Amino acid sequence: MRVPAVWKAPLVEGRLLLLSPFGEKLRRVTADLAQRRNEFVATLADEVFVAHAAPGSKTEHFCSNVLAWGNPLLTLEGDENADLIARGARPVKPEGIGGCWKIPVQ
Repeated sequence: MRVPAVWKAPLVEGRLLLLSPFGEKLRRVTADLAQRRNEFVATLADEVFVAHAAPGSKTEHFCSNVLAWGNPLLTLEGDENADLIARGARPVKPEGIGGCWKIPVQ
């Protein structure tokens, strides 16, 4: 991974931590690596939000794993996500998730 120039100083100063389940030699993303990356991040997260997972999709399988691990899974409320909600995902209204991505800029 190429480290962006703006990250170099915070890394050296110990103010930025990069975590990865992969070694330095991996250069190309594959579907398998993307799945492993997503699972790695989900295991570290306090909650996982998935807007929608079509029945039988890889995303639905991922959501099933998240729920099996006991991690909270949030999804948009509605008939489209009835399967996820029935499996244990917590339904949220779109206006209820806006604060999740508000990161203060200094």
